[in-house]
Amino acid sequence: MTEFHFSSEVAYTKTERKIINYIYENPSSFVHISISELAKRLGTSESTISRFARHTGYADFKELRNAVLCHLEGNSSPAEKLNHTIYKQDLSSFDGMLHYQQFCIEKTLTLLDEEQLEAAMSAIIEANTIYIYAKGAAVSIAQLLKFRLSRFGFRIVLLPPGSSELFEFMNFITADDVVFLIGFQKTPREAEVLLKHQSIVPYKTILISSRLYNNAELLPTIQLYTYRGEPNEYHSMTAPIALVDALVLMIASRLGENATKDLKQLHSLKEKYKDDIPR
Repeated sequence: MTEFHFSSEVAYTKTERKIINYIYENPSSFVHISISELAKRLGTSESTISRFARHTGYADFKELRNAVLCHLEGNSSPAEKLNHTIYKQDLSSFDGMLHYQQFCIEKTLTLLDEEQLEAAMSAIIEANTIYIYAKGAAVSIAQLLKFRLSRFGFRIVLLPPGSSELFEFMNFITADDVVFLIGFQKTPREAEVLLKHQSIVPYKTILISSRLYNNAELLPTIQLYTYRGEPNEYHSMTAPIALVDALVLMIASRLGENATKDLKQLHSLKEKYKDDIPR
């Protein structure tokens, strides 16, 4: 779904942005469900969805759904074609769950912007310090990213997930740094503060998100999309982990011998002290 767009000049409510993201991420599901089913999936009301359709220039929900359908008839992506064959697998089975993970990666590949991926790579390589912010389950991805990038000699700082302690670190972020945010469906308040602060200190921000449409007032410098499932479904971590691994490998390839230099030194240290600390 590469050419169907909602106007960026319209001020949308938080719920309306949620509807937009659902349509962008699940167009082939959207055109086959009723307004009541959509309301149930998104945790909102039918009247709210009807108002959204009129707000975006359509007579009603049916006209909006038909517009998306007309677009899909000539622009179905491989991931969208898989939507009803893979995504709807029984997640209670091991086989179904693995196919679900496969679908999340396939859909991420379809909707990921390669130019943004290149920009993220360059920003990380050129940064003086890389600050990483994550909260909840996303902390595991932040730790993985820190572990991988630290091996290449990058200076990495994990930001605290909550409280005013964040300001103690923000005070030292400069324009030469990068702030890497992991937000998924909802952007934490602390991440929003970090996005706001880039208007004062012009550092670059990279956001891994499972939203294609964001608040225009809090846009990151670079956004990397990852699909984790529908709003009311199980949210897989497979796609974001795969995305981080791919990003790290691409950075290693770009660095060339500079990447292996620190790894060789690490190997030498382990060998030197292997009797003291067995590997």
